[in-house]
Amino acid sequence: MDLRALAFKLSISTRLTLWFGTSLLVLLTLFVTGLYVSVHLGLHDDLEARLREEAAAVQAHYQAHGFDQAGTSSPVSHELQSMPGTFVRLLGPGGEVTQASPAFQSRPTLPANVPESGTSSLQTRPWGETSAQSLYLSLDTEAHPASWLEVTKLQSPIHRQLHSLRWLLAFGILLGVGLAMVVGYGLARRALRPVASLTSAAQEMQTRPTGSLPTNFGVEDELSGLAETFNGLIERLRSSLRRERRFRADAAHNMFTPLTAIQSELDVTLRKPRSETEYRESLHAVRQHTETLSSLLEELMTLSRIEAREDRPTPSPLNVRTRIRDCVRRVQARADEKDISIEWTGDEAAEAPIDPEDLDLIADHLLDNALKYTPKGGTIQVHVGQTDGAVVVRVSDSGMGFDPERSERLFDRFYRSNDAEQSANGGGLGLSIVNAVVERYGGTVRADSPGSGQGSTFDVRLPRHRE
Repeated sequence: MDLRALAFKLSISTRLTLWFGTSLLVLLTLFVTGLYVSVHLGLHDDLEARLREEAAAVQAHYQAHGFDQAGTSSPVSHELQSMPGTFVRLLGPGGEVTQASPAFQSRPTLPANVPESGTSSLQTRPWGETSAQSLYLSLDTEAHPASWLEVTKLQSPIHRQLHSLRWLLAFGILLGVGLAMVVGYGLARRALRPVASLTSAAQEMQTRPTGSLPTNFGVEDELSGLAETFNGLIERLRSSLRRERRFRADAAHNMFTPLTAIQSELDVTLRKPRSETEYRESLHAVRQHTETLSSLLEELMTLSRIEAREDRPTPSPLNVRTRIRDCVRRVQARADEKDISIEWTGDEAAEAPIDPEDLDLIADHLLDNALKYTPKGGTIQVHVGQTDGAVVVRVSDSGMGFDPERSERLFDRFYRSNDAEQSANGGGLGLSIVNAVVERYGGTVRADSPGSGQGSTFDVRLPRHRE
């Protein structure tokens, strides 16, 4: 089985623990290996230093007391002395032993290995069951040409110390890594406990689409922030689903109403023979209901087409005043039929990067909304201006107005207040289309009214520059 595939089947806490333990093991091994080599070299350097100190002491003894022609000192007063664990010998030019310290008596024979170069040297060689390090120094004098001083120390104490140190370090590494992995696994499980809580809550929400993900983990960290973000996302999804369900229900209701009226009108008309005038009246009623249904379907298609766009458009700047002025002229005839006056003001320099057809959608629906709900003899005010960062299109009327507490709901699909349903026909999608278009360009739309029967004002703000 592939080790990589096997590793990814493990839990995150287990993988984190393994990675942490492996990394710690490698780092500690490298560190301890370097430390061990450093100690090893240091002990050997210390052994060499002690050898040289012993050799210097013997040389000082030799210079102070001297030796006879045979190469031996007085057995009583000039016996070679050495520190415990140190072996000292005087060698002749050919390597023959002329004098040795008493410590040699308890050790096996150690052959002399006089340097051929005639200079001092340091040698490591076996001695019995262990190894020894010997320092050879030349004692070349007029009395004893090419004589040698041999100072030897056993390496077994060093090796015993290094052997003990090696096992202690290996045990320490394994114990330390093991404890670190246990603690790391516990910490990883503790750190990932919020993830387990989030997973459990998310699985529960699959069967019970209510509630929210937990956010209280005892600390304020990235996971709590992630949970809060997901809660916001879930709530938006739920709101979207609720809006879609309401949209489908409202769409079905709004289409079902004219269809029912058409069916009822046809049933009554076909129930018995009627005069030509009655047939014309029935057909006229059917035509009105058909026009209502066609208008509703057209608005639904327009809204769906706007919301289906993925990227925010970036057209060239458009003179908003000129375009809005043309829209006002198109509805002037309808206003004259209802004896409604339209007052117009505009800023010549008001420009915004918006597609002309989208601007027409905004203006036409705002003007149509004002004409529907403004009584005969009323007034509509249209103003185009600009601020530092936005172009403002304001449409005010002296019509029926609305409750200020319901201003946000005016832009919901198919929403119509009770007064609006009684005073004019409509599908309730006009302001939703305006809001969808404005949001696509990064703008905002707001509705204000002092109250029912006191008129209303709609403010559209479009950015003057592309983002």
